[in-house]
Amino acid sequence: MHGPMTDRSPAGLGIGATWYAARCPPRQPLPALDGPCQTEVCIVGGGLAGLVLAQELVNHGVDVVLIEAREIGAGASGRNGGFCSPGWAASDESIEKRLGLDRARVLYDLSYEGFTLIRGLLPEVERTTGHLQVSTYSNANALRQFCEHRAVHYGQVLEYVDIEAVRSCLKTTRYYQGVRDTDAFHCNPLQLCQTLLDTLQSTSVRMYEYTALTRFSAATDGWHIETPAGSVHARKMVWCCGGYGGAEFRGLRNRFLPITTYIGVTSPLGPPLQDVIRTSDAVSDDRRAGNYYRLVGDNRLLWGGDITAFGQHDPAQIARRMAQDIAGIFPALALDNGRVPIEYAWSGLMGYARHMMPLVGPLSPGLWACTSFGGHGLNTSAAAARVVAEALTDRSDRWQLFSPFSFSWNGGAVGPAAAEMCYRLMKLSDRWRAFRARRATPSEPVS
Repeated sequence: MHGPMTDRSPAGLGIGATWYAARCPPRQPLPALDGPCQTEVCIVGGGLAGLVLAQELVNHGVDVVLIEAREIGAGASGRNGGFCSPGWAASDESIEKRLGLDRARVLYDLSYEGFTLIRGLLPEVERTTGHLQVSTYSNANALRQFCEHRAVHYGQVLEYVDIEAVRSCLKTTRYYQGVRDTDAFHCNPLQLCQTLLDTLQSTSVRMYEYTALTRFSAATDGWHIETPAGSVHARKMVWCCGGYGGAEFRGLRNRFLPITTYIGVTSPLGPPLQDVIRTSDAVSDDRRAGNYYRLVGDNRLLWGGDITAFGQHDPAQIARRMAQDIAGIFPALALDNGRVPIEYAWSGLMGYARHMMPLVGPLSPGLWACTSFGGHGLNTSAAAARVVAEALTDRSDRWQLFSPFSFSWNGGAVGPAAAEMCYRLMKLSDRWRAFRARRATPSEPVS
């Protein structure tokens, strides 16, 4: 993500840097590419999709070069909420409408495959299980139907949580019923990227940091990629660049929107935090761009929320915004002269396609895209990277599961304005729905 997210802070401490970086041990930077090299596949982007793709390819004997413009995991892959569960950002209804139920099941199974892949990368001590999605209005029948639909058609067992149970673990009257996924987990996503990096360093994959793609051109037997101090000649190239890809990626940059999201981490809050959040589950609400949060080390609360197509990257402003959001749900946490104390705050750029599905597939012969995982969670980039690796090694054509979700135009110069307008309308709709819920259901004391 932009602005302070790209700052190189060795310690990773304080406002403007991420809590994730502060929790990861320092490592020696990878070298920048200096001079020419040749390879079978060049991966552009050192986020989760690029790293999993490199691992999948090298496991099948493919020669790989990976280049990253900043540091491994410096973009969205190392700065997101750290949630991982099966499924996609697009709703079951929208996927089933486009694909039919049978193909939607196959796509769900692929998302579960990615979930299993990510879960297997981290020891149990480095991940915490459980995800609770709560409703901001009384929605019991719809949530029960959702649980039943997932169980009958997708084989996923979800737990319906009634209003009393929700409010027993989250001390607020802003929430009603919920759905709990006991298999889901959450983790430090930067640590996940570094785990993959450690594994790849013992393989033949050549990886370079601070090596941006500046220009590329087609060659008779592949692609010629130029970087600030070197070049790569590759038979095939895969773009895993996400929201940070710029004009150098030509047409792909016009197929998704880089949307800014925000995260803050509080100072240690002690007993008040234990009193109002009585679950180790990651929590998210049902608004289109709602809040998501989880307890992290030392009695801290990691809190994400809000999106914009234009982006405010000032860390102090992000801290104020996250503090206001937290206090609006949990006023008991406003411990610092009426404010919630925020110690870390950052923004991030996620790639979002209009249909809310990843952009996966060939752009031209030998040139592939594996990008736009905004809103999905950690599992989807791994699933997409696996099917691209299968295609590049002629082992399957599963990537075609994504072909109905085309590389549609993002609206060009007016795209961000249109996305911002849609988001603000959704916020108004969410607020109206929550207001009606509070009017219909008088607030009850929370034990």
